[in-house]
Amino acid sequence: MSRFSWDNEWRLENLKEESFLTKHIMDKTPGWVSFIREKVPSSLQRTLESAFGKAFHMVFQKGTAIIEKTYRKDEQKSIYKQSDKKMNREGFSVSGVKRFDRQAKMTIRKNLIISLFEGIALGLCGMGIPDIPIFVSVMLKSIYEIAISFGFGYTSEKEKLFILKLIDASLKSGDVLRKKNEEINELIDAMSNGEELDEGLLRVMVVRQTDGAANALSRELLYGKFIQGKAIIGLIGGVNDIVCLKRITDYAVLKYKRRFLIEHRVD
Repeated sequence: MSRFSWDNEWRLENLKEESFLTKHIMDKTPGWVSFIREKVPSSLQRTLESAFGKAFHMVFQKGTAIIEKTYRKDEQKSIYKQSDKKMNREGFSVSGVKRFDRQAKMTIRKNLIISLFEGIALGLCGMGIPDIPIFVSVMLKSIYEIAISFGFGYTSEKEKLFILKLIDASLKSGDVLRKKNEEINELIDAMSNGEELDEGLLRVMVVRQTDGAANALSRELLYGKFIQGKAIIGLIGGVNDIVCLKRITDYAVLKYKRRFLIEHRVD
């Protein structure tokens, strides 16, 4: 029964992954983005890109301790341990996996609501650039809580690389998305097999991937942040935050769930 349940859960997760890839096969740029793109001077675009990159680097590299104060880390770890013990005692089952799913999805809903109110409020006030560190913090908070829900950390260099890669990949489309998704799956296999990377090389990879993730977020949110700096109309930019955050967190659940299933593989 346990092996049968695991096989079914694995097939289901692969179908969900394929559904995500298919859904984002095309780069569906909203019409308002095309319109705004033509209105943004190249000098301002570079300023916004620079601000986004600096904010992302600052929050990702130095903000973990502060982000951890915004949620009950120990309590969430305890919930995971209790669910994991129950699964080890009762065996792998669909109902057992759903306990981990529920915790992760509860986290997503909560943080989407936070981002919704924060983005809309600042948009109505005409604040775009100041919103960037807040958005990045909520995004990382969401990913960290999803990681904990499935029993994984997020502070080691290896885990940082994983997080940066999933952020980058989640915002791609078409063949690029498929290629990056395959690379992440290969990284998951390597991590589950205990393969180690040279620490120096790993740090270099994290720095480079930080740039990649920041650039992906900048391309996705740049024009929303531009109009979010205009009072009232900035509401659109605030709503765009939610769309972006949901896409990233949906993908994060897929990747952490994949790691979870591999870690709990039933022979």
